[in-house]
Amino acid sequence: MPLSDEQLNHYRDQGFVNAGQLFKHDELTRMAVEFDRLVNFDEQVLGNKEDGVFPYRAMLNFRSPDLADFILHPAFVEVARQILGEDIRFWWDQGINKAPGSGSPIAWHQDNGYQDGRTQEFLTCWLALDASSIKNGGLEVIPGSAAKGAREHEWQGVHAVIPEPLLPEGVPTPLDARAGDLLFFSSRLVHRTGGNSSRADQRRAWVVQYCRADHVNEITGESYDNRPWVLRDGEYAKTLTSERPFDLGRERP
Repeated sequence: MPLSDEQLNHYRDQGFVNAGQLFKHDELTRMAVEFDRLVNFDEQVLGNKEDGVFPYRAMLNFRSPDLADFILHPAFVEVARQILGEDIRFWWDQGINKAPGSGSPIAWHQDNGYQDGRTQEFLTCWLALDASSIKNGGLEVIPGSAAKGAREHEWQGVHAVIPEPLLPEGVPTPLDARAGDLLFFSSRLVHRTGGNSSRADQRRAWVVQYCRADHVNEITGESYDNRPWVLRDGEYAKTLTSERPFDLGRERP
């Protein structure tokens, strides 16, 4: 299920692409059922009470064998192969539900900005479990910003944010999606999401990220061999295993 030449060129030029419907209906249903079990108001929320909080949960694959199986699904991995090469590790996953009336925004940032120290570029896969638009808290991006490199971030609560003077030039562009669409973008793409001002349209997204196997912290030189293998010498891993255990408690966010 790789990207077409046109889609791949768009990703390389703009830093993102909407690859459309790469999962079957029954697969999306299975993911949505597990997502709803794990990502809800009874478990964990982000945002603030003034604007309205929304459900969030990190590392869903740790908590669901069914979702862990999808980390090795070709819809994710074959595109990651095109962009990252033949040796790939899983990096991170999270579920976010901008529920109706949750006005809390997530300001302009790069996904790289959430890491301690500066990391190399990795791939974000953004699976829309619901239709997504600006009205219900969908993505807005600055096309071409990934090619301009990593930006300094500052922490505002639990969010890493690019200070306004450091934002790249460019016209913010909505990155709308239908339910089931799979979006791919560079971890250096500058993007944000607003609040969900709709009355009934939730906006669930499962975010799965992959990195090259030789990924290191550019400041400390630390190897990320605590991230599980996905592809090794071009071959799929049979299970999600790594050389060192992953400590969810000390990783951001």
